[in-house]
Amino acid sequence: MKICALIILLFFLGSCTDDRDWVTLQKEAAKFAEEGNFEEAATLAQKSLAQAKSALGPSHEDIAHVHNTLAMIAYGKKDYTQAEAHHLLALSIQEQMLDENDLEIGRTLTYLGDFFLIQRSLKKALDMHERAHKVLVANMGEKHPDVGRSLNNLARIYSAQNRLREAADYHTQSLAILEPALGSDHPEVEMVVDNLTALYSDIVPQNRSPEITEKNLQNK
Repeated sequence: MKICALIILLFFLGSCTDDRDWVTLQKEAAKFAEEGNFEEAATLAQKSLAQAKSALGPSHEDIAHVHNTLAMIAYGKKDYTQAEAHHLLALSIQEQMLDENDLEIGRTLTYLGDFFLIQRSLKKALDMHERAHKVLVANMGEKHPDVGRSLNNLARIYSAQNRLREAADYHTQSLAILEPALGSDHPEVEMVVDNLTALYSDIVPQNRSPEITEKNLQNK
């Protein structure tokens, strides 16, 4: 009886062992996070991180992917300290292991730029997105849609800083890339046009108000 019980116990434990590789676990974690199931996502991502570290070592460039996934999950759970920490860990690993213009670094810089923008840390957001933009241009040239999106990201930050002319300039450059590539009726293009329209409505009164004041003074 004891032997049978032991066999049953071993079978049960074996059936509970998660034998999925770290890549599969990481992808499934990302999927659960996209669906809003952050607890399950966190469990799978932590398993993925442990397996990846065991298989690759703690500083392998691919470990950064798991840290970025964990950052996304932490953000979904409103744990912003952990979200920032995981993104910065990913960036640190990539900067040690990859060329400075590697696209993976560009992606992580973009994640951090968006994170800091949402947190209203505008100086940090601008630094991250400027660095990301340089990486994208180095890899893709100046006319790739991702470069247009990067310019739009910079415009968003300048707009948040009330640097409206610079924001309008970057939105204009973004539109010049995205419209030929995606078409004028694409949602991204329409969004840039809307942003430009809103900016010009704010800029034009600023330009006209001194003229109006001078005319009023002259009339008096």
